[in-house]
Amino acid sequence: MTTYQQYVDDIVDGVKAALADVDPTPFFTKYGDNTWAAVKTYQDAQTAYAAAPVIKKYTGVLAAADVYTTSTAFIILESIRLDLGYGSQVHS
Repeated sequence: MTTYQQYVDDIVDGVKAALADVDPTPFFTKYGDNTWAAVKTYQDAQTAYAAAPVIKKYTGVLAAADVYTTSTAFIILESIRLDLGYGSQVHS
């Protein structure tokens, strides 16, 4: 259980780093008025950024870490962003 708890903590840390480090500008520039495409690709980039080091660390340590970490990172990204407001940007 300790290993799994550390795994989730590592995903949370990665998601927080992704929210701070992944620049949304290129995604919104590329897709212009297609906001949904921009958001989707931006979130994909954030999720990949958060998941990559966790996958590397836990593959061979936790079963299916290479398979489910990216989808888990997305769920945690959305929870942190929407439920906690972490990394949210309000535009008026």
